[in-house]
Amino acid sequence: MPRNRSCKKCRRSTVPTVVVAVEAGRDVYACADHRAELAAPAGDLLVTIAQYQDMARRRLHP
Repeated sequence: MPRNRSCKKCRRSTVPTVVVAVEAGRDVYACADHRAELAAPAGDLLVTIAQYQDMARRRLHP
């Protein structure tokens, strides 16, 4: 199943997005405009792990 990497707030997928939170076991992606609004609390270890996994997936499946 392909991953939906569009921004959760504006649904744009043509701009770079990053994982900013994890909700119900799913990564939450956000564009630069909505990162602060959707971000998990600073230091959330689960988000850090999700970001590393996302980077690895992008290297394998660009």
